[in-house]
Amino acid sequence: MSRLERFTYFERVVHWTLGLSFLYLLMTGLAFSHPRLFWITVLSGGGQTARFLHPWIGMLFSVSLGSMFFIWAKDMRLESNDREWLMAVRAYATRQKDGVPPAGKYNAGQKLFFWAMTVLGVVHLASGIPLWMPAGVLGIGPFYGGTVNTMRLLHYATTVGGGGLLIVHVYLGTVAYPGTLGAMLHGRVSRGWARLHHPRWEKEQAGD
Repeated sequence: MSRLERFTYFERVVHWTLGLSFLYLLMTGLAFSHPRLFWITVLSGGGQTARFLHPWIGMLFSVSLGSMFFIWAKDMRLESNDREWLMAVRAYATRQKDGVPPAGKYNAGQKLFFWAMTVLGVVHLASGIPLWMPAGVLGIGPFYGGTVNTMRLLHYATTVGGGGLLIVHVYLGTVAYPGTLGAMLHGRVSRGWARLHHPRWEKEQAGD
């Protein structure tokens, strides 16, 4: 059975760097959020190591997010048929293929996930800098107590939001739709998988 290239090696590296760095941030962020959760830092090298690495991993996450944006932003533009796909999302979730408009390389759900993570990532970075450098950076600041507390609340809120999206993303890419994870492991998918989930893209690849 012939297979189609879905993601390049570089795209996969960016994806996994983004995902794993966010997972580390989520884990250590939870540890810092409440004394009873501080034990989680044991899984990330201990408290001192986690406090040192958290902002630097945050910068790695931000760089990966920027790379992701420039790689996929063009393909993630919402089109008129995306609205039809969203209206049929229940049929897609229950695998009623005939009731779902044919999707291109990315369906509307994937596009919305992309834009939601982009916005949350930007807010995450903007709120994280005052927590990392409350005395100010690049001539900006200092960030006073009220600002720092507001940024901390915003930082936690975006982390929870991003964590929820991550859980859904992992579930859809593994349990819900088998074969999807392989695209991010070795870059290729079967024509049967492409025909089922992204029929318009499969036809384009076939030159039809």
